[in-house]
Amino acid sequence: MSWIKEEDMRAIRQQADIVDVLSRYLSLNKKGKNYMAVCPFHDDHDPSLSISTDKQIFKCFVCGTGGNVFTFVQKIENISFPEAVVKVAEMIGYPLRIEAPVKKEQSAEQPYYDLMQSYIQFCAYELQSEDGFLCMQYLQKRHIHEDIRKRFEIGYAPMDERSLHYFKAKNYATKDLLDTGLVHEGQQGMRATFFNRLMIPIHDDQGHPVGFTARKLSDIDQGPKYINTAQTKIYEKGNLIFNYHRAKNFARKNERVILVEGAMDVLAFEKAEIHESIACLGTACTKAQVLLIKALKVPVIVCYDGDRAGRDATYKFSVLALENNVAMQIVKNPTEKDPDEIFESGGASALKNLVHKTISLAEFYLDYLSRKYDLENYEDKRKFVQIMENCIRKTCTDFEKSTYFARIKEMTGFDLSLNEPKNTFRPEVKYRKVPMLLERPKDGRKQAEQSCLNMILLSKEAALRFKEEIGFFKDELCNQLSYYCYDIYRYQNRIDFDELISKIDEEDVRNFLLALLSDPFRLTKYDEKFFLDSVNKIRECTYQEQIDLINQKIIRSVDNQEKLELARQKREWIIKKNGLRKEG
Repeated sequence: MSWIKEEDMRAIRQQADIVDVLSRYLSLNKKGKNYMAVCPFHDDHDPSLSISTDKQIFKCFVCGTGGNVFTFVQKIENISFPEAVVKVAEMIGYPLRIEAPVKKEQSAEQPYYDLMQSYIQFCAYELQSEDGFLCMQYLQKRHIHEDIRKRFEIGYAPMDERSLHYFKAKNYATKDLLDTGLVHEGQQGMRATFFNRLMIPIHDDQGHPVGFTARKLSDIDQGPKYINTAQTKIYEKGNLIFNYHRAKNFARKNERVILVEGAMDVLAFEKAEIHESIACLGTACTKAQVLLIKALKVPVIVCYDGDRAGRDATYKFSVLALENNVAMQIVKNPTEKDPDEIFESGGASALKNLVHKTISLAEFYLDYLSRKYDLENYEDKRKFVQIMENCIRKTCTDFEKSTYFARIKEMTGFDLSLNEPKNTFRPEVKYRKVPMLLERPKDGRKQAEQSCLNMILLSKEAALRFKEEIGFFKDELCNQLSYYCYDIYRYQNRIDFDELISKIDEEDVRNFLLALLSDPFRLTKYDEKFFLDSVNKIRECTYQEQIDLINQKIIRSVDNQEKLELARQKREWIIKKNGLRKEG
């Protein structure tokens, strides 16, 4: 990270309050002087992520993940550490001067991303032109104002001659234009794929521009209402979710993600100041898309259109979601309007009220499947009951199950409660419970090594003395952490814990450090007597290990002479061990 000055990193750490930064991603609850939140790094239900205002660190007491403000942003954004430093600097308005860019090998797709971004900017420019006037009027009529236009990089594709002229002026290779789907070969030569349409860029989950969804401006215009980019080297619709890269942080913060059908529905929620909506662009969700949604680790609020096609799409999504243990609720939409139409007719309050009124998946299934299957037909009735039972057992609490089983019995005559096992815990509901990572009681040496390591964190003298007299830690995590300490002490006299956390690459070592720093009984000032007592305890444990080893050899030996020699060695180790006790 030579391109970021150490003094800049230190200043950013000091100025960036971890509570302010984490509140951009999570909903925080004050607990004493600290804060708690639902951990975004495992399937958490009860808040298990602790944020220390004094130490400016976070730690999950269930999955063990922890770090400082930089490592949190790095992990939740899935970016490099230098990129996280830059992002935090931007959040707090710190004037970070970068000496050199992060050196990355350019991916094979980068030229395509650059080409797509260039065309996005061209379309945004054209929207402001005289030719784009009708498109701008359309956007204003739909209440898509400047802030949304800029955030979503919305533009206008002019008649294809202008786009072709732009491509030629920029000297783009025909092959690259074909590979990105921006042009295609027609009967009269090369043609621009999009023309006289509203252009909404589509990005992958990392925010790379990969395609467009393009809407015609008038219902009297020829052609389909929407044209999406066809499959290309960077665009495969089954792997993409519209607005995912923008919505993911809002979803984690608001503990929900809203799944809608199309881009205009997402923009409707944006107009209502709801920023956690995503869309599969009118296609049935694929397993790849469901896994992307699952990675958000929040419940899904399915808000498809209220018509028959919307209900069918909801059911198809739910089947995949159930298979992959994705928690969901269904918006009860009694109208046949889509979210954008609801916003246009009732404003932001109508859309907020709509998405607030949800029903359980089991409730949706009862209504949907009872229409799909003829309950007067035995085979249909049996299929209906089988699907309902699977849904109820996977998603409902014991209380809910008894209610739904009673309703199914009334509808079909099948009594599912007879299948209920007795005296068992209820099945998994919504989230997989992650077991607490309870440590086994520490043995004497491990406790002494951690005590020594704590003194090393506080004193360069302790580090040099331990390295000379003991040399290494038996515990591997202690050993790895000590190397980082020795490295810092080579060029400075004290350890800055934020700097140390930032230097550690291995997550288990970083989490181990955070566990040490979070110990309420940890000494925070160097105590020489405590350090020497801990060193002697390690020596005592080492001597006892030698004694135990010799005892094992004596038991196995059949040679009397060898046993006498082993007994002599054992006495020497016992004398050394007893000598330590006298020194103490």
